[in-house]
Amino acid sequence: MIESCSKRRMMLAIFLLGATTVIIIILESSHLESSQVDIHESDPILKEKMKPEEKCWQREKFEVLESCHHCSSGEIAAHSPVVCAARGFKERVKCASGNETYRACDKIIWVEERRFWIFETVMFFLGCCSASMVYLRQKQLDHIVYKRIQKQIANGA
Repeated sequence: MIESCSKRRMMLAIFLLGATTVIIIILESSHLESSQVDIHESDPILKEKMKPEEKCWQREKFEVLESCHHCSSGEIAAHSPVVCAARGFKERVKCASGNETYRACDKIIWVEERRFWIFETVMFFLGCCSASMVYLRQKQLDHIVYKRIQKQIANGA
C-alpha cells in the first residue's frame, strides 16, 4: 500500500504525523504542570483531618524515616494514618522540630520498576513472536517462489 503513495502524499503524511506529535507533547506538558497540586491541599479528607503540625514537612527540613509503601486495607478504611485515605500510599517523615508524621506519596519505586520490567519482558516476547512469524512467512513465500521457478524450468525443458 505504501508503494502506491506519491511523494507528495508521503511528505504530507510525515508532516501531519510530526504536527500531531508536537500537539500531543504540548498538551501532555500542560497537563503535567496542572497536576502538580499538592494532594494534602486538594484532597477534602486531608484538608479536613490533617492538623498543621502534621504538615511540618511543608515548612521545615525533614528526614524520610520509611520510604513510600502501601497502606493496609484496615488503615485505608479507618483513615489511620489519615494520609492513607488520599492515595493509599504513605511515607513516614521526621521534621527538624522532632515531630514524626506521615505524608501521602505518589508512587512506590519498586512497584514502578516491576511494572517497567514486566512491560519490557512482554514486549520482548511479543517482538520475538512477531520476528518468528515474519521468518516463517518469508520461508513459505520463498518455498512458493522456489516451486514456481522449478515448474517454469520443468515446462521450459
